[in-house]
Amino acid sequence: VDGIAGEQTLSQARQDGFGGVGVGPRYTLLYGLRSGATDDWEHPAALVYAPPGFTPGELAVIVYLHGLGNHIENVVRPAPQSPDYPVADLLGQLDRAGRSALLLVPELHYDAETTDPGRLAAPGALRLLLGEVLDKLPPPLSGLRVEELRRLVLVSHSGGYQAAAALALRGGLPVDELYLLDSLYGQEAAFTKILTETLAELAAQLAAERAPRRQARRLVNLYTGGGGTAEQSRAQARRARAEAERLQLDPGLVVTSDEPREPAELPEGAAVLIQRVAVGHSELPLRFFGQLLRASGLPPSGG
Repeated sequence: VDGIAGEQTLSQARQDGFGGVGVGPRYTLLYGLRSGATDDWEHPAALVYAPPGFTPGELAVIVYLHGLGNHIENVVRPAPQSPDYPVADLLGQLDRAGRSALLLVPELHYDAETTDPGRLAAPGALRLLLGEVLDKLPPPLSGLRVEELRRLVLVSHSGGYQAAAALALRGGLPVDELYLLDSLYGQEAAFTKILTETLAELAAQLAAERAPRRQARRLVNLYTGGGGTAEQSRAQARRARAEAERLQLDPGLVVTSDEPREPAELPEGAAVLIQRVAVGHSELPLRFFGQLLRASGLPPSGG
């Protein structure tokens, strides 16, 4: 589906600020979101998918930011239609992971070579985006509210890092789990702040010897040897080890390794995981997204 899904034409939509909803067999497309990254009226501003067994009573959301030269309908596909557009099979991987969470894939820039996060860089942008998306969802997903959110996972592949840093630090909603998939091309200061806050929160919980109100935060950085993020990731790993030592955290809570690993070989139980992987840059989400969800704090599927 491409174009406005609704009764008005695209030309009229531009004039009236029309926001359309396209309901497909597997996912919903939202057009003309005022909180979207850009004012691109010709392409959907966001894609939303609810897996089988989704239970809205414990609302959890996964926000996935795709890389350069791609678009939201392509990245969810199980198989590529062109070698120029890598896919990640996000829907299939979420289904197989058995997690009850809405998948929200906002469009950053349709098939463009830019990391500019647009309006998603503004303070409170994540709360505004999720609030507008939930408000526009048709039945059976209508009625969900951002205030009901219980867990939020933010995933960035490749060039999504600018938006990820902004949304995680000043998006207006607490990000419980942040996954960088060969995405540490910049914003080191922002991600260092997130790393430090994650470890400090964990240390405080352990020192108080109490169960946290919600499952602990997590930071995962999976990087490849040739994707251009290895040196930044190794530097982040050194910072993580030093901070963990300073806070006297159990070594199993902060795991870093430059030894390439497959999905099934990822260590479990770490609050911070910085790990080189044995796949290429474009196939990293396709191979690892589901494994990360299975190890996440997202609620299990209800069916």
